[in-house]
Amino acid sequence: MEDFGSSATFGAMNTTASATSSHTLTSEQIAHFHRDGYVVIRSLIDPETVASALRTIDDFITENPDKVIYETEALKGRKPENLTLEERILSVRGIHQQVFKDERFHKLASYPPLLEALTSLLGQDFKVLQDMALIKPPKIGSEKPAHQDAAYFEIEPHDQAIGTWWALDRATPENGCMYVWPESHRLPVVEHSKMENTFHLVLPPELLEASRKKALPMDPGDVLLFASRVFHFTPPNLSEFRRRSLQIHYASSQCRVAAGKKPRQYTLVHGESKPGGI
Repeated sequence: MEDFGSSATFGAMNTTASATSSHTLTSEQIAHFHRDGYVVIRSLIDPETVASALRTIDDFITENPDKVIYETEALKGRKPENLTLEERILSVRGIHQQVFKDERFHKLASYPPLLEALTSLLGQDFKVLQDMALIKPPKIGSEKPAHQDAAYFEIEPHDQAIGTWWALDRATPENGCMYVWPESHRLPVVEHSKMENTFHLVLPPELLEASRKKALPMDPGDVLLFASRVFHFTPPNLSEFRRRSLQIHYASSQCRVAAGKKPRQYTLVHGESKPGGI
């Protein structure tokens, strides 16, 4: 893959598009994805499914206070069990890996228009690799530092894994929308450092040229499709409202677990499994 040399063109192209009636991607959308490492599909998720996702998140927090990730600052030294329900809901940062455990999240991950769009990039056979509800509490939702998602993954090849980021609330620079570095997916997986006292992996700062990053404001129902090696981050939530999203990674059934890596649970959502694949 190419590096960030002078031959790379980081243009201000229009890399968003509306979903087609059939939900498969247009040739322009596919070209945007391969050129820039991402494409935003507007209004792919219908309002009813957005509302279902929001209910699922809050219901899960209510039912499973010990299976969520809390924003440290929100707790202020208190234990989650000592919070009121409202305080707990407004303190949660994330819910991880529930598609293979919880039918509600499985149904969301199997949303037909999204799967149809993904066939344009992954073919007919793919599985859920990783799933998260990503939430930024009001005023204190912390930054997710710049990274490549492939740095967290155990599978190969990385170009057969695609992230989907669903806006469930309006996502803006003020409340923590996604930022990407267009064309950064052309790099291999870069060595990341680990942020102290967190699970975050962080890209070397010298690779993160500010002039190249691009904010991606999104409305509820918009979906970002992004390559697993594209550089991205989300800033803090400085607003008075939560910013809620779903992030689900899908990988081709032909992907395999890299040597020396530990497999995880993979959930088939389209097509079939493949011999030797995940």
